[in-house]
Amino acid sequence: MDTTHGADDPAPIIEPPQPESADGASADLPADPELVRATLAERQNQYLRLAADFENFRRRKAQELSDRLRYGSEDAARALLPALDNLRRAVDHAPPGTDDAFLEGVRMTVRQFEDALTSLGVTPIEAIGTRFDPSLHEAVAGVESEEVEHDTVVDELQRGYRLHDRVIRPSMVRVAHPAAPQSSR
Repeated sequence: MDTTHGADDPAPIIEPPQPESADGASADLPADPELVRATLAERQNQYLRLAADFENFRRRKAQELSDRLRYGSEDAARALLPALDNLRRAVDHAPPGTDDAFLEGVRMTVRQFEDALTSLGVTPIEAIGTRFDPSLHEAVAGVESEEVEHDTVVDELQRGYRLHDRVIRPSMVRVAHPAAPQSSR
């Protein structure tokens, strides 16, 4: 069998490649133009939904990464707070006659802890004299008072802290509330 083509032989006909769908099968486009438009519109809507889903996914991941960076030191800060509380108690309740140099060394250690926490973005929550806010304060006792118009923090038993805008430990407080009116009998 001769496989060469002579000058008089017609060139072999090569058919153009058919468009393929995503799964590798040949796409069979309908002959009806309305059906083609409907198919295109459907594909366009699928593309738009997929693009919107991807954009939402990208934003969510960016927010998660940002939060991870911003609040990544939260566990370390929480672990340091009890040590700082104990150092403060040691300074506040030092017995009379305690060596001043020793006490000053403990105070300096407290300041170093506070500076380290500040550098991580940890700040104390203001409590005494402010209106009681259950998102910032944890009330452990209440007292009636004629001097306040609304629930007011009068004593802080344990300092609360925030990491940036997130409360990592609420302040443990005592709250004064207005005295109940006397009933006349």
